[in-house]
Amino acid sequence: MWDSKLFKTGIAILVVFAIIYIGTQISFVFRPVVVVFEALFLSFLLAGILFYFIYPLSDLLLKYKVPRAISILIVFLVITLLFVFITLSIGPILVDEFAKLINNLPQNIRQLNTLLLELREHPVISRLIYLEAINMSRLTERLASMVSNTIGDLTNSLGSIAGVIGSFFTTIMVVPFLLFFMLKEKGQGNLEKLVDRFVPGDYKNSIKRALAEINMKLGAYFQGVGLVCLCVGILAYISFLIIGLEFALILAIIIGIFNIIPYLGPFIGAVPAALIGLFDSPATMFYVIIAIVIVQQIESLFISPAIMGRKLALSPLVVILVILIAGRLAGLLGIILAVPGFTVLKIVVNHIYDHIQRRKKKLEETGIA
Repeated sequence: MWDSKLFKTGIAILVVFAIIYIGTQISFVFRPVVVVFEALFLSFLLAGILFYFIYPLSDLLLKYKVPRAISILIVFLVITLLFVFITLSIGPILVDEFAKLINNLPQNIRQLNTLLLELREHPVISRLIYLEAINMSRLTERLASMVSNTIGDLTNSLGSIAGVIGSFFTTIMVVPFLLFFMLKEKGQGNLEKLVDRFVPGDYKNSIKRALAEINMKLGAYFQGVGLVCLCVGILAYISFLIIGLEFALILAIIIGIFNIIPYLGPFIGAVPAALIGLFDSPATMFYVIIAIVIVQQIESLFISPAIMGRKLALSPLVVILVILIAGRLAGLLGIILAVPGFTVLKIVVNHIYDHIQRRKKKLEETGIA
């Protein structure tokens, strides 16, 4: 009994639970570590994502015998100039559209109230809601009150806003330094050296293969998603300009950003554009929906296959379930990182399984098993 696998597994589980329980009782010991992790997590995350976009440019300069540090600085300079150019080009348009959107917010709420009241009087709608007697005007009053309370809370929380702004600028200042050192260390084999130094011999090759695959998959994912979102945003902006939709740039940026979320993102990002179109006229909303459907079809049939292909090999159902679970556990950040996080987990599990199978096969061949 003492040597049985079931007994040893049970003891291991009990030890894990005991460690977890002890950890909860002395959580104050780990509090400084948690604070440091919270302070640096976002900076490392942004630097890691940007790393996958920038290192191909840096590696391109290396082919022309440019020293790594100089190539990184050149890439940083080009990106800075590009950022300044884009800011000067679209910044005034964004500011103008955002100011106009804020000014039109009360009018849009009144239009929504009128529309809902008209829908309530429609014969079909009235038949559907006569049992509940839904008060549409109260619904919009609650919406207006919620918006007003939100603005009031933001106004009364200047200290919190200042803290968020300070944290944001701290992150922005730290990210370039982290990114520089990540790019500088790329290709030096430091991670492989750490594996060779601290990992037992039987596991070294498996871990190296897993790390190489993770790096390849994450690079392909982030680069592909970035290009797809950019293409979708540009196509949406052109479509909205053709339609004559107000706030075209802001709405196109929203659609491009939400396109990060696979399958569900395009529908979420389309809602603001459809509402703005509805405030103009039902015909405009119809044109907006048609334009978004066309853009999404172009993205699904041509852009994504050409850029992404089947790099992650995940079924749509699995992706949607992972996004829903991650959103429930970690909010917006969990939704954004759900697919790459699950991909990493899948790679790790696959390599652990492959290592176990290879070891089992080796033992069988040597006659030990």
